[in-house]
Amino acid sequence: MSKAHDMGGRLDVRIIDIKSSDQKFKENWEKDVFAITLALGFSGLWNLDRSRFARESLEPKDYLQFSYFEKWLAGLINLLGENGIIEDRKEMKDNFEKNSFRKLEAKNVKKLLQMGGPTKRSCVTEKQFKLEEMVSVKMDNSNGRVEGGHTRLPDYVKGKIGKVIAYHGSHVLPDTNAHFLGENPEALYSVEFKSKVLWAKCENKEDTVIVDLWESYLEKIEI
Repeated sequence: MSKAHDMGGRLDVRIIDIKSSDQKFKENWEKDVFAITLALGFSGLWNLDRSRFARESLEPKDYLQFSYFEKWLAGLINLLGENGIIEDRKEMKDNFEKNSFRKLEAKNVKKLLQMGGPTKRSCVTEKQFKLEEMVSVKMDNSNGRVEGGHTRLPDYVKGKIGKVIAYHGSHVLPDTNAHFLGENPEALYSVEFKSKVLWAKCENKEDTVIVDLWESYLEKIEI
């Protein structure tokens, strides 16, 4: 059963407001949450995939009713608790004084934001699939190593057949990185699916959906 955050391809009465899609922050407090999350993420206590896992592991009722940055804040609080940083206000102060965390200085913020968090690695892993090859997405691969763990494999493409249209090199595997089991870089592909393959009812059957998928999510089609 997929988690509440795995909403891709689901029918939903809510409409995405594309007019405000370029509006990064709706309230001033959201800027604070964004800044605090980046600053604490720089501490090195967790990685990007772990922070995503923290947000998607929120209680379903909370995840569905929280706004975008409320999810960020709730996930951050859980990460701080998970790492023994917060129990109460005094405890948080004492723990920060006792530990030598990396600190994000104001003068470095712009440079680090421009750098982002690249996941591509220089090691070249042997790729299993070729461009234009038809592949099948595994049905049973939510996370092959950690039960109920993090994955970037969306539920709505499982078991579906698509075509490899791009190869992006070797990238950190979120399924292991989120659980501190190593980066384990894998080949990353863009796979194109026909809409009519993904959904029984679709207005434009020739439309396609492109999904970036790691190699361990895919398998060759048996002839």
